[in-house]
Amino acid sequence: MTESRCDVVILGAGLAGAAAACICAERGLSTVILEARDRAGGRGFTRHFAGTDDLLEFGGGWIAPWHDRIRHYAGLTGVTLRPTHPVTEHRVHGGGQVITSPALQVIKADALLYKSGKSFSGSLTQYLDRIGASPEDRDYVLAWWTISGNGDPDLILASEFLSSCSYGDGRPESMMSALAHTLVPGAGVLAERMIASSGATLHLDAEVTAVTDGTVTCADGQTFAARAVISCLPLNALASVSFSPELSAPKRRAIELGHGGQSLKLWLKVRGVRPGILASGGPGGLRWLFAEREAGDGATLIVGFALADGSLDPGDPQSVERSLARFFPEAELIAWDGHDWIGDPFARGTWVALPAEESWICDAEIWRPDGRVAFATSDFAPGAAGWFEGAILAGEAAAREIIL
Repeated sequence: MTESRCDVVILGAGLAGAAAACICAERGLSTVILEARDRAGGRGFTRHFAGTDDLLEFGGGWIAPWHDRIRHYAGLTGVTLRPTHPVTEHRVHGGGQVITSPALQVIKADALLYKSGKSFSGSLTQYLDRIGASPEDRDYVLAWWTISGNGDPDLILASEFLSSCSYGDGRPESMMSALAHTLVPGAGVLAERMIASSGATLHLDAEVTAVTDGTVTCADGQTFAARAVISCLPLNALASVSFSPELSAPKRRAIELGHGGQSLKLWLKVRGVRPGILASGGPGGLRWLFAEREAGDGATLIVGFALADGSLDPGDPQSVERSLARFFPEAELIAWDGHDWIGDPFARGTWVALPAEESWICDAEIWRPDGRVAFATSDFAPGAAGWFEGAILAGEAAAREIIL
């Protein structure tokens, strides 16, 4: 295969790679982006729902009020921001307002302490044991955990949950204050448009297998030589790439451990439910659901989350219907759809969830450049880790710090 040459090769066409390409363009650098999938977007994935005309985001969706950089690029590329529908009703599993329980009052206080700088060690399970949470408390917390910690509560750091509660007044449901907008058409389209505006050359179906002294090799044998490389691959996908010279010991150990993000996201199209209803709690299955908006045909689109603990089978109609009926007995399920991010070989997980015993793995400082290779992803971003804003911040920072 013919070797291609450029100033910078970027691995991955998600929002980190797109942001890195934009900064490289500002620096006047020739840039090639290599993407293993047949699309840009990374963990942003904009596509049609179940063969309909409804264009939905199957990856990350929400934009917080303080996410300035993603708003900047959205404005530049003609991507608009849709305000999240106000919550008109909150259905708690079992019918109770469990936020009044003593354990949940402790959570509220601890979240505010976290916001002021206090650290909390241990897993979520250990934390809930420590504060004497009841089974009902745990069900309620795990519902909100599906959109915060999103991994095995026995293994993932409790502060992943407390940090999300701290976005509001400390109550779990105050996390909604951070879920202010979604992107129209979606995060995947934003990445596509950013890359196009950067002028970078994008190669799809280009799975990277090795980075050797600035030369990048793809699975099909094609090689790209560059003065610098920016890896914008998720932490859990880095194990499939060999680096020579080898990466620093902390990076190698972090890659070996990986993070534990393993949530399931489904879109459900239903009739008989009005937009604006939030539902949370329950002992398994879909634990968190929000009737987000109307579909093009007048039905309602509900976004739902579950933990990958075996309590929901996304391929089983009865499993999905049972989860829906617990909160929305009036709903008629028309269709549902999702993407398997855990089984996706180029993601191998959802958004970052730090292991309680090895939370250092995503410290931005250990992901400083190794020689000619810089690193950027929302998993170990210098700010807003786990959000698309973090991906953009990481991509911009990596593109600025490479030395040619």
